[in-house]
Formats: sequence, C-alpha cells, structure tokens
Amino acid sequence: MIELLGDVLKSQQTGGIRDGRIALLWEETVTPEIAKQTEAVKVRNRVLYIKTKSPVWAQELNLLKIELMERINQRAGFSAVRDIRFKAGG
Repeated sequence: MIELLGDVLKSQQTGGIRDGRIALLWEETVTPEIAKQTEAVKVRNRVLYIKTKSPVWAQELNLLKIELMERINQRAGFSAVRDIRFKAGG
C-alpha cells in the first residue's frame, strides 16, 4: 500500500502535488540565510511566490531571480518555474 502511494506521488506531474514539491525546492536551493528570511507561499501557473521578511530582501532576491530559477529548474529536472515573484510580508 505504501509503495503504491509512493508510486502515485512520484508519477504525479500536474496539480497541487507537483506545485508543493516545487515550493519545497526553494529551501533546498537557497542558502540557509536566505531560507531564514523567506517563505515559499505557493506556485501558480509555474510562478513561484516568495514572501520575504523585508522589502530589502525582496529587492535583493529580485536581482538574483534568473539564477534562482535556473537552480530550481535544474534541481527539479524540468522547467518547473518560469518566474519568481517576491513580496515583503513581514
């Protein structure tokens, strides 16, 4: 039963499960310092939404957006993210 569930989850390539995995890649991809200052909120239409602790962090990460997207997509093994949007959330 557990193996079957694992196979189903592994084969799932659309919808919420895939998006949840992509959001989890954020913490695995960024440095621990960035991970402390941010939170992956959601993925919608291949856009990853990140909440930052301050506007300064949002601005700094926006400058690294292309590099971060490349790293996430490489880690995912496919073009999982086409954009990242940063918003200061306190």
